[in-house]
Amino acid sequence: MEQKIADIDRQHFISFEGIDYSGKTTQINLLQAFLQKKGYSVYVLREPGGTVISEKIRDILLDRNHHEMSERAEIFLYSAARVQLVSEKIIPLLKEGYFIIADRYVDSTTAYQGYGRGLDLEMVKQINSAATFGLMPSITFYMEITPEQAQQRRLESGAGADRLEGAGIDFYQRVFNGYKELIRKEPDRFRVINAMQSVNSIHKKIIDLLEDHL
Repeated sequence: MEQKIADIDRQHFISFEGIDYSGKTTQINLLQAFLQKKGYSVYVLREPGGTVISEKIRDILLDRNHHEMSERAEIFLYSAARVQLVSEKIIPLLKEGYFIIADRYVDSTTAYQGYGRGLDLEMVKQINSAATFGLMPSITFYMEITPEQAQQRRLESGAGADRLEGAGIDFYQRVFNGYKELIRKEPDRFRVINAMQSVNSIHKKIIDLLEDHL
């Protein structure tokens, strides 16, 4: 059954984007706590994931043993996880009046699979539209950090690299450039945040920008 999104208020649907180790999750948790104190019902979702089916797809996508996965298989798996998330969680929760915070959304697919993997951008656009029923966030916070800075943070954390994180610095430079192009094309939706500032400074900036938006 096709989802109807014409009557959905997107004002309370926001997303966070950025390359890995940009600090998205920390800021999402802080924003969730802030909004809950304001009296909002808040639901945080991550991509890929957020539902039982989507989390199983996530495990497949990030498993380093799946090095033979083709670029097209990758984008369709991400999109399968997304369409399940949008259908099962995002649309129903927005209709119930929840404030939705998405840790990644379609911009990640465009940046990583389109620009990073080199897939045809028009094809990526069509797949993204089909997977989301055309539903987009009203505002997207882009946590800006260079690939070199992100790599340094990962090394300092001692964390191992998943399949995507192990793609190499050249891949992440293409992703970084892809995000820049997305921001250039949609300046009204994106808010660029210097992710190398202190956690508190970033949180304050996000709150200020969100309050202006609302």
